[in-house]
Amino acid sequence: MSRIYKYLLQFTEIQEIEMPKGAQVIHVGVQANSICLWAIVDTAHPAERRSFAILATGHHNFDPGIVHHLGSVIMNEGALVWHVFEPTESKEVR
Repeated sequence: MSRIYKYLLQFTEIQEIEMPKGAQVIHVGVQANSICLWAIVDTAHPAERRSFAILATGHHNFDPGIVHHLGSVIMNEGALVWHVFEPTESKEVR
């Protein structure tokens, strides 16, 4: 059965989240001063671990060819902008 689940992201550069295989990320945003990711999941599918990266504007050098941009969020009345990526092809953000 398909549902929309919310996943809380930690303020750490690289992290793994367990979600049902094939989950489709549909939105990244801020809720209650936390960065969250929403995805359509099929709860009948087995779980898999997926990697995500949260990078601040201007604070990191990475190869944009190996990551998929999922969304950006603005926090603290515009003082902070965070960008959420998922590595592609099993490669890591450096």
